[in-house]
Order: sequence, then structure tokens, then C-alpha cells
Amino acid sequence: MGRSSGDLKANRIQIEEKENNGEETVDTEIEVPDGGYGWVVLLAVFLYNFCTWGANAGYAVYLAHYLEQNTFPGGNKLDFAAIGGLSYGAGLLFSPLITVLSHKTSVHFTIAIGIVFQGAGLLLAAFSKKLRQIYLTQGLLISLGLAFILIPSISLLPQWFRTKRSLAMGIATGGSGLGGIMYNLAMQRIIEKKSVKWALIVQFILGTTLSFIALLLTRTRREIVLKNSKVEVQLLDKQLLINLCPWLIYGWVSMTVLGYIILLYSLSAFTTSLGYSSEQGSYVSCMVSVGNVVGRPIIGHIADRYGPISIGVLVHLLVAIFAWAMWIPCRNLATAITFALIEGALMGTLWPILGSVLARAVGLRKLDAAFSTMWLFLAISSIPAPVIGLQLRSNDPSDPNTYINTALLAGFGYFCAAIFLWLLRGYIIARDNSISDSKAVDKDELHIKVSPLALLGGLMTVKSTSQRVV
Repeated sequence: MGRSSGDLKANRIQIEEKENNGEETVDTEIEVPDGGYGWVVLLAVFLYNFCTWGANAGYAVYLAHYLEQNTFPGGNKLDFAAIGGLSYGAGLLFSPLITVLSHKTSVHFTIAIGIVFQGAGLLLAAFSKKLRQIYLTQGLLISLGLAFILIPSISLLPQWFRTKRSLAMGIATGGSGLGGIMYNLAMQRIIEKKSVKWALIVQFILGTTLSFIALLLTRTRREIVLKNSKVEVQLLDKQLLINLCPWLIYGWVSMTVLGYIILLYSLSAFTTSLGYSSEQGSYVSCMVSVGNVVGRPIIGHIADRYGPISIGVLVHLLVAIFAWAMWIPCRNLATAITFALIEGALMGTLWPILGSVLARAVGLRKLDAAFSTMWLFLAISSIPAPVIGLQLRSNDPSDPNTYINTALLAGFGYFCAAIFLWLLRGYIIARDNSISDSKAVDKDELHIKVSPLALLGGLMTVKSTSQRVV
């Protein structure tokens, strides 16, 4: 089949799949509808994010209650911070196994397992009486649920969207922000009027119902993407491990998540350290979620136009600057709310651009394998992050700079993430310059070598000469 003369508007590409001997090539065509039923799938992913990351963001409400009421004797701040870290990242350690399971069975079956895990964790946590039970339920089981739902679902939208990919991801991941608002405020209200037990039961009913609705709406285009391809998903893909490009992504994700979780879990406690109530602290945490809802779709739209990696570099630098310049000198509630709103809009940029960056770097056919390995690095960074943030703060309640070390580390995480993205941008620009078909996107280009000199040239490039946005 000859190469089509259509451009990005035709949403078609020719992918040359190199065999191991480097001689045989197979031309196949991947069609991406850039909409259609993809908008329904976007709604499904929005609901998944609402019920997982959004619910996880509301953990600060339970944390405050456990500490104030001494709900579980023997439990201290480090225990509950560790539970928060477990709920975020423990399940993601099983990402290679979950990815293989979703390919051996189906996306729907894997997500259904996650919904059961998450529901069981919430329901059992409602009736837990001992600290170890909370570790297992609100920590491990909920984390397994989150992993089984998110790992198969996050690669759905790149199969349905291309030119609107970051916008679609931004809208879908905005579900976590809306969920954070709802769970922070609603669960706080239920705890005040009824009890933690009823808050967890209501969260179980709401999360399970919405997740099953999303499951019914979910459709995958995996068979079309992998048609005529000999690519097989493995526990660990050797080609990804020996290529520099994926490692730059893993570094970016690891440092971003470190800063992200420290910010997310510290702002409520930081507000109370200024002398304000836990309710006012929950309002500050809520502003992070408000920023997520507004900021992620906007950043996704801008990233589609100017390039997800280029925009990512800029936004991550801004998050670091605000963490250092605004959080450290913050001394009143108004500044804390403003800071939370700004950082909330910017700090979750990872999620709207992640699918676009990975597809750009490794191609659609390697997307699941790249996500699988990426989740491992995300888990390793996220599990200890809440404890690190807690340990860095000063133990002197009269110290006005109680959270200065926490703020410095959060900013440092985003600054390092920006450097990794800048290196990735230079690498992909250099790789693009060696490709004759400058209009093609999502090609499997990991076999293309980039010399150190070409990489240096890419790093110094302000605007790519290629027609492909970076």
C-alpha cells in the first residue's frame, strides 16, 4: 500500500514496523476518529477519575477526623500519612501484571475487578475498629481498586483522539478535581452530621454506582490499533528499558508526583498550623480541586495547539516558582486559598498531557507497555511522599516557617520535572529532524537513534522546524 498524501486532518498515519532483523517492514494504517463515540468514552474516563483520584483527594477529611478523635488508638500522624501514601500508590506496584491481565482478558473485566476492590475497601473501612484494619482497607484495598480501574482506562482516550488528545485528557482528568470538591465538602458534612462510618458507606454507594455506569459506557479500539501488528504486551518491554526517551518520561513522572502529593496532602495541615480551624483547612484543600477542574481542560487545549511537552516545561516551572515565592511567605487564609487555587490549576498538568506525551514518545502500539512501567515509578514516588512531607515540617508550633522545608522540596520536585521534560523535548525534536515524513504522528519510532550532538541541538531549539508539535 502506498503512503497516503493526507495530513493530520485525515487522522491517518503510515506506521512502518521494523522486524528484529531490520530488513522486513510492514505498512499498516491506524485510524483515529478524533471524536465520535470517543466523547462518550471521555465521559466514562471522567467518571473513573471522579471516583478514584477525586475520592482519594478527600482522604484529608478522614485524616483530620482520625487524628482529632483518636479513632484508632495507637495511630499517629505518620500512620495515617502512610495510609494515604498506600492508598495512592501501593496498587500501582502491580501495574505490569494488571496490564497483562487486561490484554489477556479484557479492559472491562479488569476495571470490574477494580470496582469490586474499591467498594470492598470502603465498606470494610466503615466497620473497621483497629489501625491494622484501616491499613488493609482504606490503604491497600482502595489502592488496588484505583490501580485496576485507572491502569486500563488511562490509555483509552489516546485511541479515540489525536489533534484534540490533550484537551480530551484535560476534560477527563478534571473529574478528579470535581470529585475532590464533592468528596471534601460532602464527606465533611456527613461526618459532622452522622459519622465517619456513614461517610464511608455513602462514598461506597456513590463510587460503585458511578463506576459501573462508566463501565457500561467504556469502549476500546485496541483491536484496531494492534491490527496486523506483532507487538505483544510484556511484563517489562525490553525496547522501552534500553531507550533514553521513556526514562526521561519516568523521571518526569516521578519528580512531578513527589511534588504533587506533598502539596496535595500538606495544604490543609499547613492552614491549621497558621491558627485556622480544620474546616477552614478543608476549604483550602477544596480550592486545589477547584483549580483542577478549571485548569486541566484549559492547559489541555493550549497543549494541543503549542505542544504538550513545551507547555509542560513552562507550567512545571511555574508550579515550582509559586511553591517557593508564595507558599513560604504565606501567613493568612486569603493567601493560602489563592495559592491553592493557582497551584491546583497548574500542578496536575501531568494528567492532561501524559497520554499525548507517551503516544508522541513511544507510539500508540507501545502505549500500554509504557504506561505499565510508568506506573511503577509513580508508585515508588507516591507511597513515601506524604510521610516525607510530614517529616520535613518543623515540630515547633511557634515557628512561622513550619512548612518551609516541605515547600522547598515540593518546588524542587517540579523544577526537576521541568528539566526532565526539557531534555525529552530536545530528544524528540532531534528525532523528528531525522525523519523524512514530518507530518506523521504516533509512529513507533523508538528504533531511531539520537546522537549526543543532535540532542544538544534539540535542547537549544526554541521552535521546532518540524510540522509536528512537541
